[in-house]
Amino acid sequence: MFEINNKLKDRYFRIAGIPLSAIVVMLLYSLLTHQAEIVWTVADFFFLLFVASGLWFGNIKIQYIFRSYLYSIKRISLRLLARFAVTFGFSFILSFILFALWNYLLHQSLHKTSTIVELQLISVLISLQVSSIYEIVYLNKERESDIVKIERTEKSKIQAQLDSLKNQVDPHFIFNSLNTLSYLISQNPGSAKLFNDTLARVYRYILIKKEKDLVLLKEEIEFASNYFYLLKIRYQYGLKMTITIDDIVSENYLLPPLSVQILIENAIKHNHFTDKIPLNIVVTVIKDHVTVTNNRNIKQFDIQSSQIGLKNLSERYLLITDKNISINDSKENFNVVLPLLKS
Repeated sequence: MFEINNKLKDRYFRIAGIPLSAIVVMLLYSLLTHQAEIVWTVADFFFLLFVASGLWFGNIKIQYIFRSYLYSIKRISLRLLARFAVTFGFSFILSFILFALWNYLLHQSLHKTSTIVELQLISVLISLQVSSIYEIVYLNKERESDIVKIERTEKSKIQAQLDSLKNQVDPHFIFNSLNTLSYLISQNPGSAKLFNDTLARVYRYILIKKEKDLVLLKEEIEFASNYFYLLKIRYQYGLKMTITIDDIVSENYLLPPLSVQILIENAIKHNHFTDKIPLNIVVTVIKDHVTVTNNRNIKQFDIQSSQIGLKNLSERYLLITDKNISINDSKENFNVVLPLLKS
């Protein structure tokens, strides 16, 4: 209990509370027993101050000793009952001994036993009140500590979820890109070098930026362009992409990394396209959001996917930005809106 009280910083409470307790004992005894004419001496006050100090610090000590037992009781009502029972028992015994000593030393046994009992009961009631104050403050501290623990646990849980989601973002196109590079080396060495440099930039971006929660819109758009270039080399005229930025400063906005890439990859994965029926991907940046739209031509034998990419993206947005993406699916077009954050 000493540890708890030190944390509560109750020094000034004790300095003011102990003398006040002694004064209250004198006043209440005079009022409740209708002995307003009783004359309290300086010696009486100091002895009552000694009694108040003994009860105050004694209860703190006794509560410290029994703390591990008291706080093993889960039900707060039973814990409070046990705590007050300990306070009452200790205060009753100690105050009786001290007031009997006070009567013997200062009043030569002139006071009746009833006087001692009355003073004793007043002191016990004050001890219970003070104990209640400590308990309320401690329970509040305990609640604050629990809240902090819950917040830390929740934060750790969210961070673990986020790390897990980030690890799912590693692109699946690397293998196909290496096959394309191998083909270009033998057929078009100039294009092979450009393809290799672009692939290096794309993969470097993935390795570095996926560890971040947010990246600049400008960097993400540049990455999407490089990523699309690799796809364009592979699919030739069957794939088209247009990027439109509507009069905003892209350096001033943020979004989770690889967001646009996931949507481009998702469009290619689920749609059939040829040179005659190309897949058109339109990336539009306007105001505070990015819209990625593609025409729909679902593969005839497309296996129902688990939508991990979109689910991943949606969960990342919620965890990082507390915002959600908007998905609009029609017969002709598939459209996803990504909210942007001000940097």
